[in-house]
Amino acid sequence: MASKFRSIISNKIVQALDRFPLRGEGLKPGTIAPFVKVNSSSRGSIEFQVSVESLQQQFGVGDSNKKFTGKETFERYGSELIKKLDIDDTICGVYITASKKGSLLNFKVNSQKIVEEVINIVSHCPATFWQRSSLINRIPKEKVVVEFSSPNIAKPFHVGHLRSTILGSYIANIHEAVGHDVTRINYLGDWGTQFGLLKYGFQRSDLSPSDLKDDATRKLYEVYVCANKMAEEDPGVLDEARRIFNQMENGSKDELSIWQVFRDVSIQEFKELYKKLNITFDKYDGESMYSANKCKEIISILDEKGILTQLPDGRKVYELTPKQRITVVKSDGSSIYLSRDIAAAIDRQQRYRFDKLYYVVDNSQSDHFVGLFRILKHMGYKWAEGMHHVKFGRIRGMSTRKGTVVFLQDLLQEAKELMIQKQHDSTTTPENVLSHSEETAGQVAVSAVMIADMKQRRQRDYDFSWDKVLQAQGDTGVKLHYVHSRLCSLEQNCGVNFNLEADLSSITEPSALALIREIARFDEIVCGSLKELEPCILVNYLFRFSGLVNKALQQLTVKNAPKEVGEARLLLFLAARHCLAAGIQILGPQPLEQM
Repeated sequence: MASKFRSIISNKIVQALDRFPLRGEGLKPGTIAPFVKVNSSSRGSIEFQVSVESLQQQFGVGDSNKKFTGKETFERYGSELIKKLDIDDTICGVYITASKKGSLLNFKVNSQKIVEEVINIVSHCPATFWQRSSLINRIPKEKVVVEFSSPNIAKPFHVGHLRSTILGSYIANIHEAVGHDVTRINYLGDWGTQFGLLKYGFQRSDLSPSDLKDDATRKLYEVYVCANKMAEEDPGVLDEARRIFNQMENGSKDELSIWQVFRDVSIQEFKELYKKLNITFDKYDGESMYSANKCKEIISILDEKGILTQLPDGRKVYELTPKQRITVVKSDGSSIYLSRDIAAAIDRQQRYRFDKLYYVVDNSQSDHFVGLFRILKHMGYKWAEGMHHVKFGRIRGMSTRKGTVVFLQDLLQEAKELMIQKQHDSTTTPENVLSHSEETAGQVAVSAVMIADMKQRRQRDYDFSWDKVLQAQGDTGVKLHYVHSRLCSLEQNCGVNFNLEADLSSITEPSALALIREIARFDEIVCGSLKELEPCILVNYLFRFSGLVNKALQQLTVKNAPKEVGEARLLLFLAARHCLAAGIQILGPQPLEQM
């Protein structure tokens, strides 16, 4: 947003530097534009800031043989630069300030012109307004693959996979929001000896495939628990499970047929759960795609290139350092998870020709991914430079109030029940009670859980609290939905006609300009959140923005205002709603129009 003003300010800085006796060579306006930021703390006006240190340090502005140092030197340099700036009716004034960030050039811009630019862009492109930004258009468009969630089939979805699911969806969404071609992959845990054991248990149970039409994963989980108990009592059971899985790996249609049923019913239940989270996938891949024969090809390549070392016990390892070895082939010659991941990465590059591949997996798997990336680079694959492990911390204390182990379906159901109870407790008439549907309560509760997760720094562990997650006051997902639905209600009930050609000259109040300023910052926030892969940057922006919306709604009447003023304010609040909705959707939830 506010690309016109960034461009104008960038041009004026370059023109001023042309008049400077000591300046960097080859400087173009476009290279300075990303360093022109909206001043989020300005009061009663809209300003942009440029760091004097950034100009000198990034572009060598000044004496090319000397780096400026010291606060006074930067302030003096900035003051000299201001004298050479060409000021017109777009820029009302320029001054220099010193802060913890260093010396800053502050450009106070014509409020009326930026109000018109921001509202017009958002009004004409409500679903993609931020993509008009010069900051976002500068980002090279890439093919991006995101692997996330990755639950195990034949088991209910455990909350241990929740953060990967939420964060992975956000990473896919924000890359897509800036124009990248994104493929979302759910890499299922669907292979291994445990499925031989599950097949054995299923044969011994009274169940048939037709019994798996409802609540399939819970039934299969119970079968697996029983099979494990049988294996503890009779070692022969585990031998039989290994035999069954060995036949699966060798392609036995009889053994694979029931496994395929297990996989299909699991995916169907997962899809229903993902729908509640407003999350979709392009591909449901799995470890089964990279079975023993596929991995043998990879091991052969690694052996040919001399990348692996064989130990006396028969294992083949990759040496990360002289003191750190990673097993790639077990002593019995069978493959492990790492060799399957190598095969999967090569396959994905062949299928998608990705520029970036993100693995959204918790901190505990750091060594695994260091080894994976190092091996692929050692194999000569330059594209491995584009592979990244997106780490995250764990959630402490996430459980239902009825117990400690938790499957996600149970947690979301309890969240819904608690939200319904809160709605009943907060209403005063039966009519109000009826206005809150169970479906809406479920959507609010799920969003609240997701936003509570994303407001945390990604790599930190955090403590889960039901009371904090579901409260309407404070910075929560409930608040974001409430503000969005309040803006929707205003549009429907204000009695003012929507007029794209409305005169915006009445938008002068500080609370109105504060909204314009924050909408103008949206592209900066998206770029910052993308760069750090931190949803909390966007979440905290939306909390701040929602507070400003509430303040503006209290101070700026639409319904009883004069016609031209009402039309202008309606466009302002429409722009605010589109901005809030865009941010919520990038995070993952679907913004609600009514609560």
